[in-house]
Amino acid sequence: MGQRGGYERFCSLSRGLDVVGERWSLVIIQELLHRPLRYGELRSKLPGIGSNVLGDRLRRFEQHHLVERVPGGVGEGVAYSLTPRGRDLSPALALFRRWALDELLPMDATSETVAYDLSYAVDADAGLAEEYEWHIDELSYALRIDGSTLTVTPGSATEPVVTLRTTREFMYRWVEGATTWDRGRTDQEVDVDVLGENAWQRMQLATGYPGRQTPGSRLGTPPGPSCVA
Repeated sequence: MGQRGGYERFCSLSRGLDVVGERWSLVIIQELLHRPLRYGELRSKLPGIGSNVLGDRLRRFEQHHLVERVPGGVGEGVAYSLTPRGRDLSPALALFRRWALDELLPMDATSETVAYDLSYAVDADAGLAEEYEWHIDELSYALRIDGSTLTVTPGSATEPVVTLRTTREFMYRWVEGATTWDRGRTDQEVDVDVLGENAWQRMQLATGYPGRQTPGSRLGTPPGPSCVA
């Protein structure tokens, strides 16, 4: 009798977590939902992941028919692409992002400052140092970016270059990928005050999820239009 390992439960949730429940697994899937990526591209989008861990996750996904290798461009080797079965995870990831918004932006105003590594989207040597202020319903959050580090603190920013007002219901749809900042402004669901040239575009790139930008778009290089997750 074969030994499966993992949870060893006759339960579809448990079996699913055996395949995609380890650290980095769902983040890799989220990156590949946007387009096929070469191994090196994936590593650059996942700061902190070990080469052995990435290789292990990709092999597991191939074994379970979530990912396949496809030819890259001339001289580029192979890329990893989601299969239809892998893409079936997209609705589940959208719902999970919606659920997790209240962890990313807690509704508890006494929450502590949290720092995030944005090196997948921001070039540290671009020298970016500025603040944004988000008002979501009755709560406020100060977001400060220094180099490629973003800190989020409940409360007001000191000198925000972007001040944004919206609702948590809009934010739920935003993290699901059902809307965008610019669409929210057009539909008058998002109100924004901007100081300085390109501050709005910089904020979108600095706070977008991995893969939301067009390929190659980073702060420190000319930004492209945002893509829906």
